[in-house]
Amino acid sequence: MDDKRPDCIALSPTSPLLQKRTSARRRLSSRGTLLTFLLCAATLLFHHFTFALSVKVDGEPIGTVPDTQVLETLIDTAEGAVGSVLGRHYDVAERISYTLRLTSHSDVENIDHQQLEQDIFYHIDGVDMHYIVSIDGAPIGYVDDLEELQLAMDQRIEQLMGDGALSAAFLSDVSYDFQLVDLEQTLAVTDVQTFVETLSVETTVEITYTEIIPFEVDLILDDRRFENSVEVLQEGLDGEVEITALVTYIDGEVVGQTMVEIKVITEVVPEIVREGTQVRPLTASFGYYIWPTVGIISSLFGPRGGAFHQGLDIAAPSGTPVIAADGGEVFFAGWCSGYGNLIRILHDNGNVTYYAHLSSIEIFFGERVYRGQLIGRVGTTGISTGDHLHFEIHIDGIPVDPLLHLP
Repeated sequence: MDDKRPDCIALSPTSPLLQKRTSARRRLSSRGTLLTFLLCAATLLFHHFTFALSVKVDGEPIGTVPDTQVLETLIDTAEGAVGSVLGRHYDVAERISYTLRLTSHSDVENIDHQQLEQDIFYHIDGVDMHYIVSIDGAPIGYVDDLEELQLAMDQRIEQLMGDGALSAAFLSDVSYDFQLVDLEQTLAVTDVQTFVETLSVETTVEITYTEIIPFEVDLILDDRRFENSVEVLQEGLDGEVEITALVTYIDGEVVGQTMVEIKVITEVVPEIVREGTQVRPLTASFGYYIWPTVGIISSLFGPRGGAFHQGLDIAAPSGTPVIAADGGEVFFAGWCSGYGNLIRILHDNGNVTYYAHLSSIEIFFGERVYRGQLIGRVGTTGISTGDHLHFEIHIDGIPVDPLLHLP
């Protein structure tokens, strides 16, 4: 028995049935493409974007947080900080509002929570974020512009260095801490320049100066000489040195100095002195003279009336005491022609003194006398025109002007 199969019918492109099928396929394809596009777009959108909270304080936007939990934490932190500063509770939440918005994942990841806190503090009266300045750990106030303070400090150090300092540094430790402050209770540093000038500064300066070094005296004791007998064997000479030093100042006052170099300009020459230690006998000579009597000079040493007057005449009343001008040995005491009564004393240094026209002689030949001892009295013996003492000093056997050797 033969199978019965339907006859195959070929559809032409213009067949109504074929056109209906093609149209249906196109509609299905178009819907699939749209659905695929929407799925892809949604996938792309949620891959790069998310919902977050746009936060406002008193209606003014301050930033974005990812969710309400983060916002609540932010509010709690802000209330705690403000309450700690003001000393009382401050309700931050009542001033905060938010709206839901679509934002990129990267924006959410890069949210600066600290900046959000500062923006909240900015809207709260009586507090603000500032740089608290401390000196050696003790807070002294706050500044609005930290860069201005740092610039003023740098400029002061630069000025000191420009004035010749090798080094300059603030003596105190100046530190800064960015924190929330109570504007009513915390001092504001408004005049930064004046504040910087009050900071103590230590500077080191190199200086060069000269200094005189006094000479020393080398004393040689000689028991062959009398006490108070001094002979300078070598004159002393002060020395001079050039000193280079590092001087440390604090606020302009010297607190230390370190020698760097000492250069000798003039060497010190010590003075060498010989001094006697032997006890001086009462009648020993001193080598210098005192006035032999009290009176008025009536005639000087030198030419007089066509002759040469070899001594000094001292007019005084008859009997006025005459004393030895220095200690020594009497090697003449008696009458000597024109001198009348005359005393001659030989002193230890070889000099001889003459005392003439005496009315009386109070010592003897060969006797040793001390300086100031009574040896005679004023008179007018010998060739004389009135009461006076004729006084001579002979050095190396030659008469010299007594005025040059009397005090």
